[in-house]
Amino acid sequence: MTTGKITIKTGPPVEGDDFYGREKELQYAWDYHISKGTSLLLSAPRRVGKSSFAKKMLYLAEANGWKTMYLDLQGIYAESEFVKLIKKELIPSKWWNEAGEAFLKLLESIKLNVGNIDSNVWRNNTYAKIKQLIEKEDKMLIVIDELTIYLNHLLAQEKGKEKVEFFLEWLRNIRQTTKVRWIFCSSVGIENFTAMHQLSKHLNDLHSFLIDAFTELEAKDFITRLKVDEKTQFSEDNIQYILNKLVWYLPFFIQIIVEEINHIIVTDNQQLSNDTIDKAYNHLVSDSHFNTWDERLKEYGDLEDNAREMLKQCASSEGVSRDGFLAILTSKEGDLEIRKLETVVSKLLKMLQNDGYIIANNGNYIFRSPLLRDFWHRRFIL
Repeated sequence: MTTGKITIKTGPPVEGDDFYGREKELQYAWDYHISKGTSLLLSAPRRVGKSSFAKKMLYLAEANGWKTMYLDLQGIYAESEFVKLIKKELIPSKWWNEAGEAFLKLLESIKLNVGNIDSNVWRNNTYAKIKQLIEKEDKMLIVIDELTIYLNHLLAQEKGKEKVEFFLEWLRNIRQTTKVRWIFCSSVGIENFTAMHQLSKHLNDLHSFLIDAFTELEAKDFITRLKVDEKTQFSEDNIQYILNKLVWYLPFFIQIIVEEINHIIVTDNQQLSNDTIDKAYNHLVSDSHFNTWDERLKEYGDLEDNAREMLKQCASSEGVSRDGFLAILTSKEGDLEIRKLETVVSKLLKMLQNDGYIIANNGNYIFRSPLLRDFWHRRFIL
């Protein structure tokens, strides 16, 4: 458990002393999965801290004498760029000298700028050589971050489905024929992507490892450890009032509201009170912090419009039942068969829950986060 003060970070993954908690989850993931040969798919809605957790697992692996590699696929659009990324990450790694010059020569032998980069010949040859780099490793952990974003980039290209299937099956083959362990995570739901494109079979050997929000006790302690101005001193009542407004204790949500409270106190020279907390909350739901939740619905493809309709209904009511959603979409879609609509509702309920938008509550569905609900209401209903 972190004992010192924690710097507020609401953008990149947190590392080092700014990483808070998760000790039991980290040790369990190591003892019962990674060290026993199981690769993990980190399962959690966005902003729970999957990337931070995965990086901490790399440090744990290194402490146990393992070789590690972190591959962030954000901004990687092509197969050739993926190869270049491996080379970039491999050369400065701590274990590079042990690997020998043969590894570098093997990578350099891969032709990156060929005329027909989509050819099966290039792809088979290239990925076979990359596999050679790691297949002899006994204790090695590789993290692939933002996997779904990369897969979406591939899917948008010519023969995109073929490229995606080849890449996923290549990864699956490595997992089944080598001792290398993997952790996959992404800010865009991997399970949703593979289900939408009938690709789930390529991930069925992975263990889905759940990372949840903080407990109330963890959230309270986390707030006390965040670095704020000396004028911003939270009482127990202040902290409880913040948590009552958040409900869902994501590290990101906690940090952005504490940061906003601190900003108001310092810049407006106000005293900390429940009114200050309300002011910070109201500013957050009117700001751009949640734009990504809106933008990511584009990943739902043909289901986007219906997903938006369902979220609008959740934002303007105390909750909507499954039958209520079906009635809403029936009136919207007109002639679409009821059985097709039932399938659409079932699929969207699962997707929206996986991504952290909604949660089941006494037979109805509500926004999981009041922050997100109130943002949605102000942006799309008022």
